[in-house]
Amino acid sequence: MDLFLQNVLNGLSAGSVYALIAIGLVLIYRSSGVLHFAHGSFAMLATFVAFELHQQGLGLVPAFLGAAAVAFVLGAGTFRLLLDRAREGGSHAVVMMTIALFMVVEGLAGATWGSDTKDFNHYFSEPGIVTVAEGVFLSEHNAWINVVTCALVLLLALFFRFTRVGIAMRAVFDNEVAAELMGVRVRRLHAVTWGIASVLAAVAGLLLVPKVFLDPSMMFAPLLKAFAAAVLGGLASIPGAILGGWLLGVIETLAGAYISTEFQASIAFLIIIAVLALRPEGLLGRRTVTKV
Repeated sequence: MDLFLQNVLNGLSAGSVYALIAIGLVLIYRSSGVLHFAHGSFAMLATFVAFELHQQGLGLVPAFLGAAAVAFVLGAGTFRLLLDRAREGGSHAVVMMTIALFMVVEGLAGATWGSDTKDFNHYFSEPGIVTVAEGVFLSEHNAWINVVTCALVLLLALFFRFTRVGIAMRAVFDNEVAAELMGVRVRRLHAVTWGIASVLAAVAGLLLVPKVFLDPSMMFAPLLKAFAAAVLGGLASIPGAILGGWLLGVIETLAGAYISTEFQASIAFLIIIAVLALRPEGLLGRRTVTKV
C-alpha cells in the first residue's frame, strides 16, 4: 500500500505540470478557438530566458519574473500580430501558423543557446525529502510543484471570480458576440488570455527543468501529455484540464510501476484514443448541439 501511495503522489506531481500547461491550452481554445501547438515552445523559450538572466548575474526571483514577463509579451504579441490576422484564413491557417511558430521558436533557441543540454537547478530542485506519512515520502521538488500549482489554480479562480478583467474574459468565453455588443474589447482580452496562458506554461517549464535537461526540445513531450490531459478533462473545461492532468500523471506513473516503463510513454496517446472514441467531449466537457 505504501508503494501504491508513493506512486500516486509522484503521479500527482507530474500531473500538476501537465495541468498547468493544459490550463493554458484550454484558455486559448475557449478564448479564440485555437489549438496552440507552439505552447510548449513558448514555455521552453521563457525557461531559457530565466536561465540566461541568472547566468548574467540576476537572482533567481528577478530571473523568474523576467521570464514570466517575456512569456506574457510573447503570448499576447503572437495573438495580436499573427494569430488574429491568420484566423481570417480559417482553422487550417491557424493550425499551420502555430506549427510554424513551434518550429521557428525551437530553431531560434537552438541557434542562440545551442542544442547541447544544460543544467538549470534552482529553488525548486532542493534534494530534501518531505515525510507525508509513515513509509510515504515526497521530494522537496515535487512538493514545490504541488504547492505552486495549487496556488496558481487558486489565484486563477479568484481572478476569474472577482476581477473585472477576469469576469470580462468569462463573458468572452461564453459568447464572444454578446460580450462585444456589451462593450467588451474582445481582441484585447484574447491577447491577455494568450499572455496569461503563456505565463502558466512558463511556470510549468521552470518547475519541470530541474527534472530534465534544458534544451530546445524539452517541452515537446510535456505538451503532448498536456493535450491528452485537456482532451481527457474536456477541451473547453478549466477544471477538466486540472483533473485530466492529475489523472494522466497518476495513470502513467502507475503504468510504469506495475505494467512496464516502456508502456508509460504511450499511455497519454492511449487515453486520447479511448476518450475520443467513448466520450469525445471529455470527462467534464459538455456535449454541444448544433442547430441547423
